[in-house]
Amino acid sequence: MRIALISPYSNGPMRGNIVTVRRIARSLDQEGVTNISLAVDILSINEMKGRLAEFKPDLIHGFHAHYCGSITRQLAEYFKNQYVITITGSDLHDSSLRNHPDTVCAIETAQAIVCFHKNDAERLTDFFPSLRGNVSIVPQGVEPLPIGEDDCFGFDHESFVLLLPAALRPVKRVEFAIQSLSQMVLNDKKLQLVIAGGVIDNEYADSIRKKLSRTSFATWLGEVPHERMGNLYEQADLVLNCSQSESMPNSLMEAMAIGRPVLAANIPGNRSLVQNGKTGWLYDSEADFRRLVMQIRENVVLREKVGRNAKEYIAKYFSPQLEAKRYLSLYRTLVSG
Repeated sequence: MRIALISPYSNGPMRGNIVTVRRIARSLDQEGVTNISLAVDILSINEMKGRLAEFKPDLIHGFHAHYCGSITRQLAEYFKNQYVITITGSDLHDSSLRNHPDTVCAIETAQAIVCFHKNDAERLTDFFPSLRGNVSIVPQGVEPLPIGEDDCFGFDHESFVLLLPAALRPVKRVEFAIQSLSQMVLNDKKLQLVIAGGVIDNEYADSIRKKLSRTSFATWLGEVPHERMGNLYEQADLVLNCSQSESMPNSLMEAMAIGRPVLAANIPGNRSLVQNGKTGWLYDSEADFRRLVMQIRENVVLREKVGRNAKEYIAKYFSPQLEAKRYLSLYRTLVSG
């Protein structure tokens, strides 16, 4: 079987879509599926047609209904293939993207739609009732990141380090962590916030830089190469997710996969991974966030136990091999049909 993967991005700040497509490409290859990845940020549709004419795909799979949906549909029509769209986050949660005519057309004419978890599938079919019965759920997989010995990022080992892995854009709510912790550091000077991620929204990034210039407890590392993120997670005492919306975020999965405790906003995408008090913690408000930070900070035994639970949970249910097998089963059904 020969599968063409259409990705919205290939370079620039690391995003979940980049990590997802690269991982799936590797996993499909390990399953014996020949595949090619084409990114819309560097290739025109005519360049893609040229490459696919030689590749001869059996099926075309686009990731992100808005940014890749229209191109995936056009390529599938041109090569007379079936096509699949995976809903990856903002194409569902951002109404301006979800309701765009290109998005709607791609979703409603795809032979199959994939969501990462049940909550997203239910929300999608609320918006697009015609899709009921045509949505598959394929949870994200995650590869444990490598951890080296000589990459400590210069952290103060006496501090309690909270890591927020997030590209700078409004949906990540980086300002929430800064604001919430600014009150706590008045009584606890050993709290340290570390933000890691590239710039996606320049205006938002400027506002975050201004906030950081007025703090002494928070640091922005900028874009950290993905191959170094394992070391960064390992150095953190607690990994945060403060997002307004998510669809099974890679950053939480990566942290949990190596046994780091996580504290995340109580939203559907995070609830798909974090079982409150068992594989991590969920907060509902700023006061709740601060309460949990203090509770987690003061109980190292609890942190280690929850981190172990998270690692076991991710390994059991979210392996890249299981993810690839689920996609392969869907591909075979569509191609044989």
